[in-house]
Order: sequence, then structure tokens, then C-alpha cells
Amino acid sequence: MLEKISFKLDKGKFLSRVSKISLFVWLACIIGVFVIVGYVVGIRKELFDRAPDVFTFSLFGLIILGCLAFLVGIISFIAQLITKKPQKKQNIFIFLIKLFLILSIFPLYLLIYIIKPVEIITRIKHAGLKGLLRTFSTKLLLSKTIAFALVSVIILPIWVGGYTVVGAIIKEELGYGKEPIAISGTGSMYPTFPKGEGKDPKKLAEQIVGTPGMIRYPNGIVIAGKRFLNYEIGRGDIVVVENEKIREMTKSMYGDPSGWVKRVIGLPGDSIELRGGIVYLNVEPLKEPYIAKPRSTFGESFLSECKKVVVPENHIFVMGDNRKGSGDSREIGFIEIGAVNHVLPLKDQKGELAKYWRDTSKDFDETSKIKLDKEKYLQLLNEKRKEAGARELKYQPKLELSARKRGEIILKFNDFSFEATQSGYTMAKAMRDANYSNVVYGEAPTQGYYEAEELIENQFQFPETKKFLTDKSYQEIGIAEVEGEINGCPAQVIVQHFAGYVPPNYSKEVIDSWKNILSRLKEIQSGWAKLKEYKEFYEKNKQDVDRINEIISARIANISTIVARMEANQWLSTAEQKMIDQDKFLHEEQEAIATRLNSR
Repeated sequence: MLEKISFKLDKGKFLSRVSKISLFVWLACIIGVFVIVGYVVGIRKELFDRAPDVFTFSLFGLIILGCLAFLVGIISFIAQLITKKPQKKQNIFIFLIKLFLILSIFPLYLLIYIIKPVEIITRIKHAGLKGLLRTFSTKLLLSKTIAFALVSVIILPIWVGGYTVVGAIIKEELGYGKEPIAISGTGSMYPTFPKGEGKDPKKLAEQIVGTPGMIRYPNGIVIAGKRFLNYEIGRGDIVVVENEKIREMTKSMYGDPSGWVKRVIGLPGDSIELRGGIVYLNVEPLKEPYIAKPRSTFGESFLSECKKVVVPENHIFVMGDNRKGSGDSREIGFIEIGAVNHVLPLKDQKGELAKYWRDTSKDFDETSKIKLDKEKYLQLLNEKRKEAGARELKYQPKLELSARKRGEIILKFNDFSFEATQSGYTMAKAMRDANYSNVVYGEAPTQGYYEAEELIENQFQFPETKKFLTDKSYQEIGIAEVEGEINGCPAQVIVQHFAGYVPPNYSKEVIDSWKNILSRLKEIQSGWAKLKEYKEFYEKNKQDVDRINEIISARIANISTIVARMEANQWLSTAEQKMIDQDKFLHEEQEAIATRLNSR
């Protein structure tokens, strides 16, 4: 029995000595760190990436030694506390569990050990507050105060900082640390992320409009080939996706290959359909507060209107928030989950990123349909035309009527061609039915729902459309929004009709050539008419003589009308244009008859 007690006492002394030595080494290391940092930064005026290696190695050596000394001292001190009182022999596993628990809350354990709240409450209960104060000597109170201050000011912050660092390291290793991702100003994710300034796509792509913190994907930890604690991508999450097709598209548009930042709309197994500008997810209309405009999601080459698709396994369906200004899965199809490299969960988008999101309570009402403000559009278009040096357009109600008639036929036959190859009902016929005519005219049909600013922005992105809209020969415009169906699918087309008058400005050579023909016909007319006076000849060739005189009279009348129009610098009518086409055949027939008669 005495031997066992002696062993316990020796063991306690040993642990106490280890604790004191460790504390001394730890304090010495702290002092050494402050001395080195003060000398390098304060006296040498250098940073450690420029100072000699001896200072860097010494600094890190002292930090590592201090950490080890602190750890050894804490463990020995706790072991000393556990084994301090004589007790029954305890299992090594129980000892280690106690050691681990005390280590995990060591500063709190120390504070409780110093204050001893249970003992204080007991004394207050039996002797009152005055009796408690009498039990504390000045020396004891001072020592407890100093110990409490040391634990609170030094050990507790170090302990909390250690837990914070370890937690951050674990979070980073698992891939849950936030990484800033640069968002370009192309505007495809507006309004969640702002648009850049300007119109040049390459310049917009170079502008950075946001750097949200996003987590890596995939994340978690791989054990025996299986991934655990991996974040599950959800609907509404914003993801960074990159594959070969996306790199090719971004390179052709912006000059440099890159990934896309888009929003997840559909997960594996989800059905998606676009109808009337609304997304239907699993047959239900999807409320989307993050998109720029309600009813603004229309089909592209992969997912057209009223076509239902199902997201396959290991794939997602993504779209930009600015549906009219985003290339996404509607164009290139499903994105493999393996193409995702970063994720911003929907729950982390609240606050700053969601401040421009919309109220969706009336998104599915008829009143939420986007309407074109025609006056605003005409104002914006005239500003663009003024910049291009073209005259302002005036609104013409008759052209609006012809545009409406064309819109109805376009939707009925699903034929957007200017030649009306399916219906045969051209713009010229529509203008005639609207009791309108002009010399120069053109048509611009656009499918979808647009506000004035959106339509102008969309049209002026394309050089050919921009050239058409700023054509200097146009003077009037009419616009019609026509709703209907294409192959049983709700659709709208905006039809714009343009028209104007431009003087023909016939050249002098053209007018003179027609006048010369007219003059020659008049000269020979009397000669061919006299053939009727030669009764014998006339009786034998009556049909040819009558026909050649008929031709000459018709040509003189037609060409007189043509010359009069040209000299007045007026466009020829359709009938007069036919006269020009017919004159060639009349001339050939005249020459053939003249040859026959002259040979007789």
C-alpha cells in the first residue's frame, strides 16, 4: 500500500515538473517571437519574404516549439488534475476519455477550477456572503484574480483561435470554404448581378461586376472510392459550368474561352417546358423572383416552345436570369454535373444578391404579359436613326393595319419569310388591303414579348437588322403585336412595317432612248397606215397590215405614257412597268411582220 502511494506521489511530482518546464519554454518562445518580429519589422524595416532566411527559420521554429510546449504542458497539467486525488485504479480508456474531454474545454475547465462555483455557493448557503469573504485571504484572492485574468486573456483566446483555425482548415479541405468568383458584365445573370457598361460584348466580358463567394464542387471527402459530405446541387443554385461546347461558344463571342455562370432550373428526372414565356417545371408553372422580367423565357434551338424535355441522370438544366440575353441550356442542351466546378447555394443568395428580385404574386396573370410601348419604341428608334444620319419616322395607322394582317398570316402558316412562301400573302398585298401604297417598303417580324428598350437592344445587336432599321429611304412606320398559336403553342409576333417615297431620278440616257423609239414609231406610222389604200395588196395581206398598225399604235400610246412619267420623275405604276416588259415582245412581232410584208 505504501509503495502504491509513493508511486502516485512521484508521478504527481513528475507531471508537475513537466507542466512547469513546458510553461517556461512556452513563455520563452512567445518572448522570442516578439523579439524577432520586432527586430525584423521595427528595426530592419523589412518583411519576412525579404529578410535573411535565418530570421524566418528562427521565427517558425519558435512558433512550432511554443505550440508543442503548450500542448505538452496542458496535457501534463490535466493528467495531474485527474490523478491528484487518491482513487481506485482506473481503466486507461476512461483516463484517456477524461483527458480528451478536459482538453476539448480546457479554458472553461480552468476557469471552473479557479473559481470553484459549487464550493462558493455552498459557503454562501451556510455562512452567507460575509462569511464567504472572511474565508478568502488577500493573497488567495489576488492569486485567483491573476490566474483568472491569465486564462481569460491568454489561454481562452488561443483556444478559441485554435478551434477557429482547425474548423477553417477542415472546412477548406472539405471544399466548403468560400472562393471569390469573378462575374463578367455580359448581363446574362441580370438582375442578380448587374450589367456592364457599353454595348461591345468583348468589352462587357472584360468588366467584373461582382465577386460572390462560392464553394468548390464536388466537395466533401473520398473514402474507399466513395464521396461523403458532398454538397447536393439544388434548384435555384447558381453554378459555374464549363465544358468544350461552352468554351467554344465563349471564345467565338468574347475572344477568350471561359465557363458560364448560370442558375440551376432542372435536376435529374425533372420535366421542363416553355409556354407563353413561362417555365413549367414538372407540369407546374415556376415562380422565379430572380429573373429580369415575368413571362420572358422563350425557346431556342434545343428547347423550343411547348416542347417538353426530361433532364437525364447526372445532368442539370441551367438558364441565365436575364432570359432574353442569355445563352444557356435552351440553346446547347443539358449540362453534365461533372462540368460544375463551383456552386452558390440558393440559401446563400438572400440579402445583397436578392435585393433586385421581383414580387412574383401576379406573374401568371394576363396583366403581367409584357406590352410594347409603341410611342417609346418609335422615340428610341428615331434617336438611333438620328445618330445614323437618317430622317425621323412618322407613325402611320394604315401601316399598323397592314402589319396586323401580315402578323395573323405569319402565325397561321408559321412563315416568317418576306416572300410569304407558304401563304402567298405578301406585305404588298397587306398594304393594298389596308388602302396604303408607297414606293419603298420593308418588314421586320420578331417573335416574343418585348418592352421598347428590350426590342431596340435586341434588334441593334445584329448588323443587318441595324442597317435595315436605319435605312434613309423609309419615312413611315406601323407596328402591330399579334397573339395566336404556332402548331398549337401560344405565340406572339411583333410586326413592323416601314415605307417611304424616293424619287426615281431616271438618267437622261434612259429617257432619251425611249423618246427616240417614240419618235421613230411616229415617223413610220403613216407609211404603214397607207398600205390600206393599196386595195389589192391590202386584200392579200389584210391580217399582217392590220396587226402591224395595231402594234405601232399600242407602242406609241404605251411609250408616250412611260416618257411622260419619266420626264415628271415619277415612279412607273405596276401597269406601266408591264408595258416596258411587253414592249420587247411587241417590237419583235413588229419586226417579223415588217420583214414578211417587205418581201412580198
